Amino acid sequence: MEKFTKINFPLTSGRHDPKHTVVPDILEQHPWHWDPMKKDHNDNYYLTNWAHKFDWEGLSQWCFQKCNQHGNFQKYWTYDYETGTVMHGEDDATHSPIRDQVLLMMRNNTISEGNTPYFKIANSEFEHWEEPLRDLFPQLKKDKLGISLFIQPPGSMHWSHVDTYSSFIRRTGDAKPDYTKLRRYMIFPRDWDFGHFFHYGNHVMNQWASGDVWDLRPGVYHGSANSGPTPKVTIHWSGELEDGYDDKQAHKEILDG
Repeated sequence: MEKFTKINFPLTSGRHDPKHTVVPDILEQHPWHWDPMKKDHNDNYYLTNWAHKFDWEGLSQWCFQKCNQHGNFQKYWTYDYETGTVMHGEDDATHSPIRDQVLLMMRNNTISEGNTPYFKIANSEFEHWEEPLRDLFPQLKKDKLGISLFIQPPGSMHWSHVDTYSSFIRRTGDAKPDYTKLRRYMIFPRDWDFGHFFHYGNHVMNQWASGDVWDLRPGVYHGSANSGPTPKVTIHWSGELEDGYDDKQAHKEILDG
């Protein structure tokens, strides 16, 4: 791991506004307030609790064992000041849709490989857990659905950003996805513990319970971190709805489940 001994970019007294770094299509299709001091917001997108629908602790323990056997973090962020190359693990993100957000956070700040490592388990890597996990969200098209579980070790953070669905783009080959049809849900497999942080817009989540389901709406600035002694676990379902983002039936099926 990289050792921090100095800053590569002078600290500024002014505020960096991240809005201009977001893909224009996302800003247009999913307008959001972008006001960090807004108090009368509606950024709490909690839906329901599905503790009864799945063996979340069994999945978590299996994932911990799998990551410990692997030993190496699959994902972390690096920026090469000489070449301008941005890497997300082994993926070159230099020309990806999230590029400008990466540059704001990595070229101008002290974010690097040293404070961004995490484990990722996705899709077929879930082995016998994959199909039961896919069945939880039947309203998402099966042929474009992706599932990713993230384990953030103590000291790791994922810098604030707006999702560009890069994994979805690579998985489906949709070079220019229709962001109005994309949807992402998140579940916390384990109860909240000290030092676990997740902010979605101006709402900071805490004391979540195993099985809590959240609607991660497009276009909302968010990030997460782990300053506690226990690994933090989240799992995402990302896909496309047949009738677009305003399909109320999608949430009805979740809330009725």
